[in-house]
Amino acid sequence: MPKFAHMSDVHIGAFRQPELRALVLDAFGAAIDRCIEEKVSFILLAGDIFDSNIPDLASVKRAAEKMKEAVDSGIRIYAIYGSHDFSPNFSSIVDVLDGAGLFTKAEERGAEEGKVSLRFIEDPSGAKICGLSGKKLSMDREEYSVLDRASLESESGFKVFVFHGGIEELRPPSLEMMPAMPASFLPAGFAYYAGGHVHTPMLRSLPGRKNIAFPGPLFATEYDELAELARGERRGFYLVDFDSSGVTRTEFAPIKVAEVKEISYSGEGKSPLQVTEDLMQEAGAPGLSGKVVLLTVEGQLGEGKTSEIGFQAVKRRFAEAGPLILLPKFGISSRELASPPPPQKGLHVVERELFERGIATVKTEEQSLRGEKGVAVAVELLRTLKEPKKENENRAEFEDRTARLGLGILGLEES
Repeated sequence: MPKFAHMSDVHIGAFRQPELRALVLDAFGAAIDRCIEEKVSFILLAGDIFDSNIPDLASVKRAAEKMKEAVDSGIRIYAIYGSHDFSPNFSSIVDVLDGAGLFTKAEERGAEEGKVSLRFIEDPSGAKICGLSGKKLSMDREEYSVLDRASLESESGFKVFVFHGGIEELRPPSLEMMPAMPASFLPAGFAYYAGGHVHTPMLRSLPGRKNIAFPGPLFATEYDELAELARGERRGFYLVDFDSSGVTRTEFAPIKVAEVKEISYSGEGKSPLQVTEDLMQEAGAPGLSGKVVLLTVEGQLGEGKTSEIGFQAVKRRFAEAGPLILLPKFGISSRELASPPPPQKGLHVVERELFERGIATVKTEEQSLRGEKGVAVAVELLRTLKEPKKENENRAEFEDRTARLGLGILGLEES
């Protein structure tokens, strides 16, 4: 009985810390090894394989080597763009790897004017695959509105649709503000819907659309997801058995490449000396070696100043315990502050809130710069401006690339 694997949102190149970047690649390598062991017929990569459309070359090299191992073992790989892979002005690394024969893009378009017409790719296993890539700022939603679903629905056989985007009916409460589309945008009657973009693993069915799956990341892509790992959240991908009648079995294949330990400490009402001693004791506890350690220190001191806490000595003591990496977040305050600081939020949350407040005051007739669309434009533009200069890229090339990406996000053309 044939079998395929469904992965998404690997985000190779995520994190600025080398240790965490390496773990993202380790997770991808472990997933490929499992696919080879399981003798899957093919692998579906449902977008955001990389964290940017032009990732660092060292990460690309390692990822390409693992893909080649799969291809050399007889496994075929099909992929689509995710919102991070896609660029309106540049060829993506997805195009490069497709051209090198490491995988095939699952999005093959026809030429029907005024509609998005997709062609099926028939895998030797008998599966018929097609997909629609995710694009920045939810531009893909507009394409779904003109998708020729009738021709896709009339095709017979075992069909898989690959997509990258949220579904309104399946949106988790924690992602209620995430742009999403109704399930009716997906063509009906497929045996499996290989989704990406949603980082919460789920496999659900809706009327007319069975087996809508989101595997989520193989490791993590940001601090909050590391904390979820520490609290027992699973990461992995789906293995799917099928025959001509449909899906016969699905299995979530967990991937674990590192232990993540979360240490939360409250210094509420304590002295700087007591906080220092307590944290030194935490650092000396057994079981930290080789782990990703998340250290959060909060509360309001009963006396003294935060500058009197021996944070540097604490960091040195933790380093002696041999963790893979220590990620400290010191949010403790002293009574000298008029009020305690608010709970720490992720940087992406703070940025979005600032844009939401600022864009509410913008006076423009341009709809793409107002409301939620305007916030999405601002967030994406900021993310692009944060991207560092690439390896072997000179300053002029860096500035030109950044300018072209920015123009693409704003929907403008170079004059």
